[in-house]
Amino acid sequence: MNNKVLIIEDDRQMLGSLELLFLDEGYNVMAIDNAELVASSLREFKPDIMLMDIRLDDRDGRLICDEIKNDVLTKDLPIILLTGMSYQEISEIESLADAIIGKPYNINTLIKTADQLIKQQAMNV
Repeated sequence: MNNKVLIIEDDRQMLGSLELLFLDEGYNVMAIDNAELVASSLREFKPDIMLMDIRLDDRDGRLICDEIKNDVLTKDLPIILLTGMSYQEISEIESLADAIIGKPYNINTLIKTADQLIKQQAMNV
C-alpha cells in the first residue's frame, strides 16, 4: 500500500511541483491550495504525512500545525512545514512540526525526511 501525503501550498506552481515529486516517489497525493480545506481533507484522505507551507495566504501554517498536533485524533500525524524563511528565522520558529525545511528545498532531503517520519510513526504505533 502506498503512503498518502496531504500537501497544502497556496502557490499553485509549487503545489504542482510537490504533487508530481511525491507521485513520482509512489505516494498517493492530495494537494490543496486552501487552508480552509485542511480539516475536511484530513478526515476524508487520512494521510500518513502532511506537508504545509508556513506562509499561506489566509492562515499561518504553524498555527494549523499546532492545532492538528493538539487534537487527540491527529496528534501523531507527521507534519513537515515548508518555508522561504532564512535558516536563522527557521531556527527561531516555535512549532510542534516534526520537521521544518527551507525553500528552495533539496528534493532528496524532502523525500528522505518524509520517508523517515512515516517509518518512525509506524514504529510508534
